Amino acid sequence: MSATTFPAFDMAFWHPFGPHGRETPEEIIERKRDEIEKNGWTLWSFQHRLMLNDWHREVSTAKLNAVFAFCSYGRGAVDPAREGTPNMCVDCQSYRFVDEEDAVWHPMPHPVRVPHPFRPGQKLASAFVVQRILSPVESTSPLAAEWFSPQKGPWCQSGIPTRGEYLIRQGGKIPLRKVRAVLELKPPYLAVVSAESPKPNRFSI
Repeated sequence: MSATTFPAFDMAFWHPFGPHGRETPEEIIERKRDEIEKNGWTLWSFQHRLMLNDWHREVSTAKLNAVFAFCSYGRGAVDPAREGTPNMCVDCQSYRFVDEEDAVWHPMPHPVRVPHPFRPGQKLASAFVVQRILSPVESTSPLAAEWFSPQKGPWCQSGIPTRGEYLIRQGGKIPLRKVRAVLELKPPYLAVVSAESPKPNRFSI
């Protein structure tokens, strides 16, 4: 498959990517493409982040034409659900979008499967709302980016940390690390997923 040109962006997310939930990166990409074809969009989970509302506010205020998540190549990444860890890989049963103030939980769409490695005692994870996957991708030039941190910045020009997801924008002097795939996100871009089925009680993020 020929590589796709790296998309122009004003603001995006950085997402460390590697084996996850006993699947290889290639298997994840193939499955998620199939889910998008059947459902129109899918959910791409990552560790539960308390920054979701801050990220959504920044992206919404910027009024962007397109929002992406850049998945790192992650050569040294290990599966958080690998054998020998206490993490349990569980298929999430419900989700809610980050902009739903009434905290309504929806059952997972039938074509969409979100197996997530939960740490002991945890039931919530974060997710990107994805409408298209670009992979492989190529960049004509090393793009520099700065990352969002309300405590340290709000925009930091040091290298993006190797762990965790970050909201980024073009700027600074340190180029992005190599990207394996680009996720084109669908408004409202972010969601929370749960290992539990929808029910009247409300979770808090």
